[in-house]
Amino acid sequence: MAEPVFVYLHGFASGPGSNKARFFAEKFAAAGVPLELPDLNEGEGAFRGLTLSRSLAQVRAILDAKAAERAVLIGSSLGGYVAALAAAKDPRVEALVLLCPAFDLPARWTSKLGDEGMALWRKARELPVDHHAYGRKEPIGFGLYIDALGHSPYPPVDAPTLILHGVNDEDVPVGTSRKFAEGMPNVRLVEYDSDHGLLDVTEPIWEETRAFLAPWLP
Repeated sequence: MAEPVFVYLHGFASGPGSNKARFFAEKFAAAGVPLELPDLNEGEGAFRGLTLSRSLAQVRAILDAKAAERAVLIGSSLGGYVAALAAAKDPRVEALVLLCPAFDLPARWTSKLGDEGMALWRKARELPVDHHAYGRKEPIGFGLYIDALGHSPYPPVDAPTLILHGVNDEDVPVGTSRKFAEGMPNVRLVEYDSDHGLLDVTEPIWEETRAFLAPWLP
């Protein structure tokens, strides 16, 4: 049986050089597994043109280029949501590890910005946000919101799934992961006394990840 391709998908306004991406790359390398680290800021329109559909196309392109028959996706925040969407569409994805996955994207943007903020974003067609990988403000296009409306807020995933979420997460409330996991025997949710970054619990989340992915690791 062919070895699976492992892919890590970073979060919104982040990049493949983030702290968690580098941490996981080092851990997987030590386990003898190369980890694909695509940059979801790349593509038509760069960061401004980011959409879920474009990110899903990037995932498919990686698996196609690797001639992958099997895949394991690890995703943080928006990358976690993209990973779940990919698994719901692509039978090659056999397992998921989701870190504070950003489910229900349009509803959370609406809640965050309010009616006035959403109206301004819609009118200007872009919104300046703090881009952590670039260390500056960058505009995100309104296309992200419009495109997200066309995707399931909670993708129907059959693959074995591990969710790791901080109960003090103010960016993506843990309730979204609880809702996703409810009634799903293939989903294991582990909660930590941590925030959205999970940077103070990296070793515990790696231990959970390694144990969960044991059937797919060398």
